[in-house]
Amino acid sequence: MPIFRRPTRLPDPVAAHLPRGDRPLAAAPMTNGSWVVVARDALLVVGEDGLGQRTAWHEIETGVWDGDTRTFTITWADRERPEQSLVLEHDDVAVLTAALRERVQASVVHHETIEVGRTRVRATVRRREDGSLYSLLTAFGPLPRDEDVERQLDDLERRVREAVGLVG
Repeated sequence: MPIFRRPTRLPDPVAAHLPRGDRPLAAAPMTNGSWVVVARDALLVVGEDGLGQRTAWHEIETGVWDGDTRTFTITWADRERPEQSLVLEHDDVAVLTAALRERVQASVVHHETIEVGRTRVRATVRRREDGSLYSLLTAFGPLPRDEDVERQLDDLERRVREAVGLVG
């Protein structure tokens, strides 16, 4: 059995609403009548009534598939946005999830993780759709507010930025 399959073909009334240049790499129908589409530069939610969402890959931290509920839950990189759930019509999502993972990972240029007390902190340099780079710190738990912690975080961010040639 081939590892790669052709992407699911979008119905013509849905495909008509894709932005120019956003060719589907993978797609799956959702229970609300829309389609989730993985394109080279973005994740799209599109239906017969138009484009509902276009999210660049650098905005997505991760996604988790729950086969029992046929729900793909997206966690955003900025952690300020609430998670988004995409409920799919079927659970044949191997191509979709593989394509989604590959595109999110392609936006990560460099990362490093440290422990601050009992909290894991990750610094990541990511590539925006326009090719520009930016850094992001993510703490997976509470951080004490003191000068030593601030210095550790500043050092971590400086290291990942310098590793990819970002200055300042």
